[in-house]
Amino acid sequence: MMSCPNLNSLIVQHLFKNGRFHSVWKSGRPVVTNNRHSFSSEAKEIVIPKYIPRGPTDILEALASTVKRDPTGPHYKFHDDPYLIPASNHAKRTYALAQEAGRKAASWIKQEHADLFNQRNAEPFIEAFSPVEKLTESTPMTEDLLKKYIRTSQVANAIHVYGKLDSSEIRSATKQSFLEFISFYNEEDQLSEELIEERWFRSGVKGMRDQVKSTWKSNGLAERIFSGLDTKTPEAYHALICGMVKHGQAVGAWEHYNQMLADGFQPDLMTYNSILKISGIIREDGEYIISLIDDILTSMAHAGIKPDVRSLNAALQSISRMPITRVAREKASRLMSDFKSIGVKPSLGTYTSLLKIFCRDKGPRSNILIDIVRRIENEMPPIQDVEDVTFFSEAMKNCNYHLDDVQLAKRLHSLLSSSQNQVFIGDSYKESVYYRSFLLLLSRAEGPEAFMEMYRHLVPHIYTPEQNVFENVIKSISSSSAIQYVPELWSDARYFELSERDSVLEALLEALTCGSGPDPTIVIDKNDVDPVLATARAIMSHVNQVIKTAEEKDRTISLRWTGSMLGNLMKLFLQYGDLDSADEVMIKVNQLKNQLSSYFPLATLNIFIEKCIERQNSATALMAIDYAAEMGYENVTTMAQRISEQLKLDEKQQQKLSSILSNAPAPSEAS
Repeated sequence: MMSCPNLNSLIVQHLFKNGRFHSVWKSGRPVVTNNRHSFSSEAKEIVIPKYIPRGPTDILEALASTVKRDPTGPHYKFHDDPYLIPASNHAKRTYALAQEAGRKAASWIKQEHADLFNQRNAEPFIEAFSPVEKLTESTPMTEDLLKKYIRTSQVANAIHVYGKLDSSEIRSATKQSFLEFISFYNEEDQLSEELIEERWFRSGVKGMRDQVKSTWKSNGLAERIFSGLDTKTPEAYHALICGMVKHGQAVGAWEHYNQMLADGFQPDLMTYNSILKISGIIREDGEYIISLIDDILTSMAHAGIKPDVRSLNAALQSISRMPITRVAREKASRLMSDFKSIGVKPSLGTYTSLLKIFCRDKGPRSNILIDIVRRIENEMPPIQDVEDVTFFSEAMKNCNYHLDDVQLAKRLHSLLSSSQNQVFIGDSYKESVYYRSFLLLLSRAEGPEAFMEMYRHLVPHIYTPEQNVFENVIKSISSSSAIQYVPELWSDARYFELSERDSVLEALLEALTCGSGPDPTIVIDKNDVDPVLATARAIMSHVNQVIKTAEEKDRTISLRWTGSMLGNLMKLFLQYGDLDSADEVMIKVNQLKNQLSSYFPLATLNIFIEKCIERQNSATALMAIDYAAEMGYENVTTMAQRISEQLKLDEKQQQKLSSILSNAPAPSEAS
């Protein structure tokens, strides 16, 4: 069988033999040209590109970059089954954590019944997949075992082994590693990196709280080990100070930093960065913060330590806590200029701090975000700091609340939508802040058609709007009189589990009444129902069913009728000529007249009485007069007189009408 090199040689010989190519010499090298293009003035030289080093996953990353997020389908972590696709935020969280709970259960079984998983077929053996070795009374406590637990990040086991050992016999290097270990983890076991969803949602809950809250274990094992050291070393100070800053113990870190300097030790870059980060916490005075930052940077320069982007971000975070906007802006601008002069490029975390400094809620307007977006459109900086993932949520908040610039928001969203930038969305809380701000801005700035196009792209698989956001969406559609989209929003309300919220239903019914009734130019089959009318009927039926179910099961009724809800329903039914449904509403109003939390609109009541007179429906007309009289509306006497004159009332109905008027209270201001 012929080898590939010989085959290639024969093909080239065949091409030359048939005169399809000929060779020319250029710069001492043969260059192959094509006879068919021999009319060109100069033959093109074959240039072999330089070798580009590739990583083991570069091909996979290239393939992954071609796959875009499908907004019409659920996230890949959910089962692609109509009954298992969540839509509400609660369902998304529950489904994701439930699936992960199955993995945790399997891990528990593997750990509790380790004797059933003793096969070691993998070569090389992957220790992370094997059950964790349990500590028993017979387990020999050695320094090597302690080092193993430090290496595998088993905090509780490492603390247990350290407690059993004689600290005087542990080598200094091991003791230093253990101090760094428990300072970093704050003496607590961390969630497994495999539990992605639990880490995602837990970090989101932490993001809603104050970031400065201290979780450091005061007088804990880390501090006791440090205090028990015969000789304090710079490394020991570094470990303790960085651990305290990481877990919010700013005062303790500052005290140990000063003690470190008093002992004549030189801090390293990470320790300096940690102290820069808490400069704005130790004192709230702006001048003191600036002085402290300058002193730290000067000390770094004298020690020959070059600041990095984390130094810049830490200093800007402290400056963002300064109360006076003008002073903070001036210092931030000087700091950016100084770091640029030493070749430090900003990261996204840098831009986050700049937004907090220049775009404060009650401060003057700043267009700094426009320049930032222009820069990252040209060159997106890689992730270099933990604060980098906060940029997009902070920037979208700025677009919505500070600049009110929808075009800038779209440019920002275009940047995030690229596949390689999805990692910048942050945790569940930051993702919610980002899309909430984006959707609110679009609802104010875009027309109903353009807004609904983006709404359908994002909702529900990428983002499920919270109740207040959903109500703003409904009000935006209502203000545009685009009632054709309200039936779709009602379906979404059911899907998002928001259909039992009074304020959501009131907003939907208010939006439905913005129209002028059915369009006479649209020919509808007699068996078809107008979507707007069908939506109103569905809402009425839904509320009645929710209340009925709660009463039957003796549960707290979460949803109740209000006067405005029934009034909007009545108005809609009258517009669309559905008089039977309007009568049902009047019966409901008469039944709940002493329970309604708001008044039934008088104007709608007058229109309903007119329709009753046209139909000669005296029963529901008397209900309307009874409600108006009991609520103390004005002109009740005039309304009763019209009914008496234009409706055929029997003797019993006349007596009832007289009784209603005689018992009517004085007119109320609500009318």
